[in-house]
Amino acid sequence: MKNIYILIISAVMSFVSNNAMSQENEDMSLELNSLSNESVRVNVDMDDVNDKITLKLNSKEMLCLNDYRGLEEDMKILGNKFIIIQYKTRGGSGVKMIRTALVCISNGKLCKALDVLSTESYEFKDTYDKATDSLKLYDESGLCTLRFVDLQNDGQGFLLHAIQYEKVKSKYNKESNYEKSDTIKFFFDEKNEVFYTTYVRLEGSYKIDGEMNSRRFFKGQKYPSVDLKNNQYIFIDKVWYNKMRGNHLVEILGSCK
Repeated sequence: MKNIYILIISAVMSFVSNNAMSQENEDMSLELNSLSNESVRVNVDMDDVNDKITLKLNSKEMLCLNDYRGLEEDMKILGNKFIIIQYKTRGGSGVKMIRTALVCISNGKLCKALDVLSTESYEFKDTYDKATDSLKLYDESGLCTLRFVDLQNDGQGFLLHAIQYEKVKSKYNKESNYEKSDTIKFFFDEKNEVFYTTYVRLEGSYKIDGEMNSRRFFKGQKYPSVDLKNNQYIFIDKVWYNKMRGNHLVEILGSCK
């Protein structure tokens, strides 16, 4: 009888352990075509413990999306060539943030064709007033979101359409209220294999934050750029950067270390 109880307990513990592991690491695979129309399979590991998504083409070719806090929507394939991944990332108190990445395959490599903060939303009911040492009614919410609606390929190149929607609603500061939407076109740079809205020239010395913090001097080189409401992204030498105020670039990390 005692042995039966031990077996039951062991089975339950094993089930709980396996169930926990399945929640921590979710595996899936996606089939699509490379940019040169070769059929490929990409394995995807969503790791809740280490807060990252790992895309694997093979044992040597991997790409990671870091600061992962769960999928916002199921992954999809656009135009049979791009994986679109919309995932939650860390925001502050009362703040929700979602990133969108588009990944394609070229010459046996995983390429991040786009990586942007696509949704920022906040809602505050009150705030601390230091002068009166008390809570002050605030009751304001805001939303800025980018929704990708269409990918076209007319034989001349890819064209990605998105709608950027903004809304601010304040109960106590109604003058700040507004709501608007714009259509944004993303063109495809075939040389760099990324989507962009414009090109920018960089000149002068820039502080660069990333795996290796450094400074770099630019001499007017032109780079693909994505200009959105609250952020600017620049693609430099196979890496996406977030352009901050002044001459400051922050690398969007894609390593799997």
